[in-house]
Amino acid sequence: MKAFITGIDGFIGKHLVSLLKKENIEVSGIDLNPKTKYIHCNLLDKNKLEKTIKKIKPDYVFHLASPILRSDKLIDKTLAKNLEVDLFGTVNLLQTISHLAKKPKTLIASTAAVYRKNKGKPFKETDKLEPRTGYGLSKLTQELIGLKLAKSYNIPVIVSRSILLIGTHQAKGFVVNDLLKQVAEMELNKTKSVLWVGDLKAKRDFTDVRDGVRAYLTLLEKGKPGEVFNVCNNKPVEIREIIEWLKEKSKLKFKVKEKSQWRNNDLNVLVGNNEKLKRLGWKPEYKLEESLQKILDYWRNTFKDRP
Repeated sequence: MKAFITGIDGFIGKHLVSLLKKENIEVSGIDLNPKTKYIHCNLLDKNKLEKTIKKIKPDYVFHLASPILRSDKLIDKTLAKNLEVDLFGTVNLLQTISHLAKKPKTLIASTAAVYRKNKGKPFKETDKLEPRTGYGLSKLTQELIGLKLAKSYNIPVIVSRSILLIGTHQAKGFVVNDLLKQVAEMELNKTKSVLWVGDLKAKRDFTDVRDGVRAYLTLLEKGKPGEVFNVCNNKPVEIREIIEWLKEKSKLKFKVKEKSQWRNNDLNVLVGNNEKLKRLGWKPEYKLEESLQKILDYWRNTFKDRP
């Protein structure tokens, strides 16, 4: 079996590569990172994309590439940048796949940001879609064009809607990663004793990225083409609980201060229903405490090894 990944050097891509190799699946992919050890290719470069995929002839395609530019507005400059990959890049990818004699099962990684605000209830795949941000609007556009082209080109496409994946190698701007990184820095410097946080009462549904990539593989192995699946834990956790865990695990004492990080379209509670995914045999293996410890240790080791 051969797998092809877009955005292979990104946060999720790194963990997916590790899983696929353990499953003895041959892995290749493209990324925008010029220092990547994989193929440096922009999805908008259709000629290079076609040559690459035709040469590999993958059995599975994981479409992870996305700018993930977030804001509190529906339409602003981030929308156009997101659409470059989510819309035009996706069209190029699926058109290229359509030329293969054997169409690979393809996963398009989307997000819960496509859902309509629902007063704290767990999102279901059948819920109404009404993005509140440019990022969500871009991902919904990707879903619609992806499923439409899949039907036209007879490509077995499945859409995943991840809620909040957490783990090592995540970029700046994600609450769990940012909080644990702050604490690891404070431990190293021993000068700062204030942890700046957003809304402590906000509740979020966190899933370890290692469980997330297992879900992606499960979807391509067992999921029905044309369907949409939530990838989540179905367990809302208050940010305050993570802070309390950090206080117990930190090597120094710190004060907690809230700063205004609340965007106009943020939800008080963000949680998803994962029953549809669980019916395929998937279930989360990592507890939140295990995920947090893994990330905290990662940042501790990262700062310790810096010159």
